[in-house]
Amino acid sequence: MLKKGDVILVLLIVFGICLSVIIGGGNNSDSLASWNNAGNPGKEEVYAIIKQDDEVIKSINLTKLKKREVIKVSGQYDEFIVADQKKICFMSADCPDRLCVKTGWIDKPGQIAVCLPNRTLIKIVGNNDKSLDGAAR
Repeated sequence: MLKKGDVILVLLIVFGICLSVIIGGGNNSDSLASWNNAGNPGKEEVYAIIKQDDEVIKSINLTKLKKREVIKVSGQYDEFIVADQKKICFMSADCPDRLCVKTGWIDKPGQIAVCLPNRTLIKIVGNNDKSLDGAAR
């Protein structure tokens, strides 16, 4: 049999859970919100920055990309990078270990894929930080 204190405790727990859902908006994934609301103004757009030897080769808005785009990166080795709707990857490379290809698709801000032998980097960023590489104080 439940006592008065048990009922109060259960009600407080349920109230706390409901309050946290209401305050948090029920959506804890900012990147998911930006993908789902990509067409709405004021929402974050996602970009892929492709660099080689610390030089930007190309910047691609993955949020607005409608069809597959293939980028050839030459250097010591040849690589093909494929950008598709909301994702990007090293599709093929003739470097010795091919770890860049094994990384697979990346699609969330903060993710990177790197080909060390060819000194090539793909970085996913949001529209708020696409030009900022880092900051120090």
